[in-house]
Amino acid sequence: MIKPELVQEIANKTKLSKKKIELVIDTMTAVIGKEVGKGDKVLISGFGAFYSAHRRARNGINPITKEPMQIKDMLLPKFRAGEQFKRAVKNKR
Repeated sequence: MIKPELVQEIANKTKLSKKKIELVIDTMTAVIGKEVGKGDKVLISGFGAFYSAHRRARNGINPITKEPMQIKDMLLPKFRAGEQFKRAVKNKR
């Protein structure tokens, strides 16, 4: 499912306009990105948790030149699924 399909599905179920649904989704993803980028955690009860993890700097190899290189440390986005979400996925198999 892609974003327009998600917007349509939510609009069908809620009877709200697609424009309003899209605004909510865009705002939600922006807020989650901002908070996780600051190092904070965003918890959506039953769905899951968005958070960031620090990856240390390490040595690597450039796949093109095969030269050794230093990979910088970075902050990575992570997601941990909540129990209700896990059950919903598991029960659909």
